[in-house]
Amino acid sequence: MKKTYCLDTNVLIHDPHAVFSFDDNFVVVPEYVLLELDKLKEGNEERNHSAREASRLLRDISQGLSAKVIALQDKKPADALIDTMPELLIPGNDGKLILLMDDPDNRVKGETRDDQILALLHKHRTKFKTPIIVVTKDTLMSVKAIARGFGHQDYQRDQAKVQLQQLPVLDAKLVPIDALFAAPATPVPVAGILSMTYKEGDKDMPIIPGYYVIKYEEGKETLVSIDAGGKVMAILQTPNLCRTKSFRGVRAKNLEQHAAVDALLNDQKTLVCLMGPAGTGKTLLAVASALDVVRKSNRDQQTVAENGAEATEVVSRREKKIIRNQQRQQNEKGTKEKMRILIARPMVSMGNEMGFLPGDIDEKMRPWIQPIIDNLKLLIGQKQVDDLISDGTIELQPLQFIRGRSISNAFLIIDESQNTTPLEIKTIITRAGYHCKVVLTGDPAQIDRPYLGKLSNGLTYAADRMGKEDFTAVIPLTKCERGKMAARAAELL
Repeated sequence: MKKTYCLDTNVLIHDPHAVFSFDDNFVVVPEYVLLELDKLKEGNEERNHSAREASRLLRDISQGLSAKVIALQDKKPADALIDTMPELLIPGNDGKLILLMDDPDNRVKGETRDDQILALLHKHRTKFKTPIIVVTKDTLMSVKAIARGFGHQDYQRDQAKVQLQQLPVLDAKLVPIDALFAAPATPVPVAGILSMTYKEGDKDMPIIPGYYVIKYEEGKETLVSIDAGGKVMAILQTPNLCRTKSFRGVRAKNLEQHAAVDALLNDQKTLVCLMGPAGTGKTLLAVASALDVVRKSNRDQQTVAENGAEATEVVSRREKKIIRNQQRQQNEKGTKEKMRILIARPMVSMGNEMGFLPGDIDEKMRPWIQPIIDNLKLLIGQKQVDDLISDGTIELQPLQFIRGRSISNAFLIIDESQNTTPLEIKTIITRAGYHCKVVLTGDPAQIDRPYLGKLSNGLTYAADRMGKEDFTAVIPLTKCERGKMAARAAELL
């Protein structure tokens, strides 16, 4: 049965392409939604970009209506009036877009735009032949819609289908346990493993490349990874991170953290999603891994450059030319560029806003990035942190200015990414260029931004849509390792 979906403004801001998401049904955009889009179209924030994009799409769809109006004016100029409910064919499906306009001589009453939208919909409800559903991400708008006699629903197109709650558990009979333990950290081919399934509750879930827990004896379990080629590898331990002569480093304390460290240090995993509550080690492991990866990369490049310089003093002219060509090719690929750590975080505060912050970009970013700076100080000390920031190894990246960038040779950490929208996370991930790893950390249950939910935020959206790719690792972290009090507070408060 066909339905009529009336879109609230926040839906078009959340996804400018929302009008294309309702198949062969009717999609209504009231005049007061257009007025709100018009007010939002100026500015450089993400919502301003979305308002402009939604406006352009509506203009493109309405091109056919413009030709109809011109034809009417040629024939009967006095009667060339636009119907309050013109229907426009939505390209790509059999749906119809209805621009619901108000009577300029008798406008509906309402204290807010939400009230005006519902009043206009109520005024024309008898003209609709199908059930009317208000699509909104505003909780009170949903309540008002029910009170007016309309159905309501959240925008569902970009919601995650499934949210991974814990590392999946495989039956020990599916893999050769003895062979895995005999050669740890060595991939073992398992025929047909990617065509098998595992149990998650009462559902059979397909086995895809990723990390799994195998319970092989009473009370015993181990971590394995499965790659895109169907090879299984036991991960019995992972290296300590940021280890020095005077510091033992950071080590994983449970199987989930071992999976996270393995993914963070794996060059083949260019997108890593770490999801879990406070105290599970998401940010600390991401920062410690970034320091190890970047230091090793820059140290290796320096060694190669020094060896090349020494070699040119003792080799022939022909060999010098070969070395110069190799160095030029490396430079063209970006391998000679110093690797950096880019740190970003949505500027969403807890509680009241503090207003404008003084200083340059780095100084304005400091309060928002301070949780990551605290982890860096714990690992390498304040002086080294300041040195790495001053020489450009660590760069604080405002998300407002990431659009249009091409980021190569970098370890990009997006902390608190559950406070991004699906459109914003798409913008971030598509910035990644050559030799760039993107790490998303956050807690989907702790969202501080309006109109986002557990299944509709950027973190869960990216994990759901890209989790099956062989370059992606989605690691749920559930065990709080910060301390007993923090763990109990996360459970009880």
